[in-house]
Amino acid sequence: MSFPLADTVQDAIIGATWAWIVWVLFSTLRRYLIAKARAGLHARVLDRIDSAESLVTLASSDPGRHFLESIAIEEAPREAPFARILFGLQAGIVLFFFGVAMLFVHHHVSDPESGFMIFGTGAIGLGIGFLVAAAISLAVSQRLGLLSRERNG
Repeated sequence: MSFPLADTVQDAIIGATWAWIVWVLFSTLRRYLIAKARAGLHARVLDRIDSAESLVTLASSDPGRHFLESIAIEEAPREAPFARILFGLQAGIVLFFFGVAMLFVHHHVSDPESGFMIFGTGAIGLGIGFLVAAAISLAVSQRLGLLSRERNG
């Protein structure tokens, strides 16, 4: 006896994976084209600035100041160590319990080849890995003094 929805679940997962891949490709292409168009516009405006006085004049107006702020290269904000550690802890707990649930379902399904054992064991391994990584990150952050600096500043 096999799991009655196994084929449906498998087809849904495969379809969702392909949809996600297409979404990532098109959203990346869209962001690339927007960035390219914005860079071209910025280059044309900056080509018109021929002296320091014209740059000061541009920077003194509100629209000019906003323009100059928009062409600054954005750096990704440095995440606080607590945020990374908390994410690892949350991901570890969720994956661990997902793996336990898969093993529970495996024991209640009569088909030994249902795949729940593989997914459950893999998820438990990933969950424990995230938990260990969060604990190591916490220890290293404390040793380097990153956590005390964050509270003070």
